[in-house]
Amino acid sequence: MPEIDYAYISENIANISRIQIRIYENKSCTGYYSATAFDPDPALPYLDRLLDAPVSISCHITPFYQYYGVIRHERHTMVIGPACQFQLTRSNARELMFLLGIDEREKAHYQTLLQGITLMPLEIFLHLLCLVNYYISGEKKEITELSLFDFHDSIPTGLPASSQPQPPVPEPEDWLAVSHSTFEYEQQMLRFVKTGNLEGLRKLFANSSAGQPGKIADSYLRQLKNIFITCATTVSRAAIAGGLPVEEALSLSDRYIQHSEKHLYPDQIQNLQYHMVLDYATRIRNLVMGKQYSKSIQNIISYLQEHLTENVRTDDLCSLVSLSRSQLSARFKSETGFTITEYMYTLKIKKARDLLASTDKSLLEISTYLGFSSQGYFQNVFRRYTSMTPGDYRKYNRKGLSHQ
Repeated sequence: MPEIDYAYISENIANISRIQIRIYENKSCTGYYSATAFDPDPALPYLDRLLDAPVSISCHITPFYQYYGVIRHERHTMVIGPACQFQLTRSNARELMFLLGIDEREKAHYQTLLQGITLMPLEIFLHLLCLVNYYISGEKKEITELSLFDFHDSIPTGLPASSQPQPPVPEPEDWLAVSHSTFEYEQQMLRFVKTGNLEGLRKLFANSSAGQPGKIADSYLRQLKNIFITCATTVSRAAIAGGLPVEEALSLSDRYIQHSEKHLYPDQIQNLQYHMVLDYATRIRNLVMGKQYSKSIQNIISYLQEHLTENVRTDDLCSLVSLSRSQLSARFKSETGFTITEYMYTLKIKKARDLLASTDKSLLEISTYLGFSSQGYFQNVFRRYTSMTPGDYRKYNRKGLSHQ
């Protein structure tokens, strides 16, 4: 049997897909193939966990909603990615660059590179993994057999294949079409979920066609279930990006997937998918509307979240909502119970807690990244909002570091 030419495979896939590929032999990198000159590698914060993946083929989703594929064969491991469903937000790009230790002078260039990461539906990325795995190992797998891991936690979210007997189902004549016109539709749907835009979703469903995905199963019913699984996965990540708690979003996805496997007819799957997407969007809407904030204050909060690591000027906020300083201050305090400064510090300290628990960045690096004037001032504010020093907080929350 001829020796597998990993370099040839990787170079061609990288050139075709514009996705990076790394080859490891016994955890030592022997090849790196990319059409884009990333330095450093955006996979750096995740490599240890990717190389320790417990199965031979898997997909991993980062906290920034990018995905990586891992294929292991004999002593070689291929790490493919990142690709993503939608482009990084400004704040996510800044945080990823912070984790990578990008020099301030290089951030503008690196952010441009991040914006050029290949956009690809998760379903298509999973097919790519199956194809590469087959070429290397000769093993045929369906996307429903792949393990999906989420970097928000260490628990794999399996994509279960159906084990139930299925009755004969009439097959639409055109279901084998291979046109992939779903991308723009999916992008719009995920944006509506992320923002809790129920009206937009209903209009999208009523007036648009999702297109016809390529064949991903041997029966129409299995096809719909596979599409449902990838939809549940991507919609749950969009909901997390919109503010839905991670545990709630992932648990809901698991329940919907399990429920879908019990259905025996196509219209049941399609109806369940419709209600699942609306369910996620409704939960996002309730997070915002439940606080009964006006549109102006919602816009201010969104702006503060997006510019968390920057020095936000009050004049910019006033211009955003066309209010004077006094009007804005009074309205924000009335609706939220906080001054704008207090609310901003609440967001910054929440992010500081995440970074202290999940990274080994120094207090100085974290305080500078979050826009505090000095490490000492950061420590004082942190203690005021948590009743602990940053050092003490990290000491009691080191478990996240074991996954880096």
